[in-house]
Amino acid sequence: MLTITGLTKRFAEQTILHGVDLSVPDGAVACLVGPSGCGKSTILRLVAGLDVPDDGEIMIGGELLSTPGWALEPQKRRLNMVFQDYALWPHMTVAQIVGYGLRHLGRSARAERVAGLLDKMQISALADRLPAQISGGQQQRVAIARALATDPDVLLLDEPLSNLDVQLRLEMRLEFARLFAEVGKTVLYVTHDPLEACSFADQLVVMKAGRIEQAGPPETLFAHPGSSWIATLAGFETRLSGQMADLNGADCAGINIAGQIMHVPLDGLRDGIAPQADVLVMLRPAALRLTEPTSGALTGKVTGALFEGRDWRISLDIGGQSLSVMSDQRLKLGEIAGLSFARDAAVVFPVGTE
Repeated sequence: MLTITGLTKRFAEQTILHGVDLSVPDGAVACLVGPSGCGKSTILRLVAGLDVPDDGEIMIGGELLSTPGWALEPQKRRLNMVFQDYALWPHMTVAQIVGYGLRHLGRSARAERVAGLLDKMQISALADRLPAQISGGQQQRVAIARALATDPDVLLLDEPLSNLDVQLRLEMRLEFARLFAEVGKTVLYVTHDPLEACSFADQLVVMKAGRIEQAGPPETLFAHPGSSWIATLAGFETRLSGQMADLNGADCAGINIAGQIMHVPLDGLRDGIAPQADVLVMLRPAALRLTEPTSGALTGKVTGALFEGRDWRISLDIGGQSLSVMSDQRLKLGEIAGLSFARDAAVVFPVGTE
């Protein structure tokens, strides 16, 4: 198990990490997600031994790796790191790069190990090529094969897909999901993309300003985000401001949106919401549907309609608040439309709980 306790790191007068606690079970994939500068890569560097913590401890399998003012040398740690730029030696062939950490083995054993890794990463045909002669996605596979060569206990990956195009990133997400399941290593993976992380994470760790905001299985965080900021990461991108009108319903709460009552399932309400409180309703855009305006339904006036190749993006005004909904039908400007949404498509937070 990788265990991080009270990890704090400062650079000059700025504190980058504020007492971070994190445990990653053996064989699990933990993905650190958050905006640039939140401390994700700093955690990776501390675990790798490239920096020394100002406070806190790092342990792997009961072995102390770092403590304030001291860190075990990186080469003595049972882990390897894949950097964002891959860091492949330009004068070496793919086979030489992958086998670099196996120089203690005999030639035959080393060649067998390298061949197995190239096959696992589906790059056997590239064995004699130089990094400049292969694509970015292939370079990525070489970097991972090199990291796996010495059979580390922990694999660290820092934004490994950020330099790839959209289609290749999707392909590598699928490849990572297969690879991580196959090798069974403990993985600490850094990305700014929640969807990328959810492709293979057992544990999603959302960071903000040097602290862990929420951690748990991706399904839990996406269904029950702990703050409006995390809800945005989880795809609840449409916002409506309102006021609690009724908390006494059997399974729904009433929220006043510009004089209309919007009904939201009680399990979408977050803690700390009092009667008559100002609230923020957050909705998944893909789960919104336009309907005929009916009594009791939230309605809005159509203010725009844009054709986007297959569907129409319909803009609605609801009491001065704007939102957009995808529809397979064009609506006329000024038309009144109803709005419906799936039961799990709404979460409600007290105003001010970013």
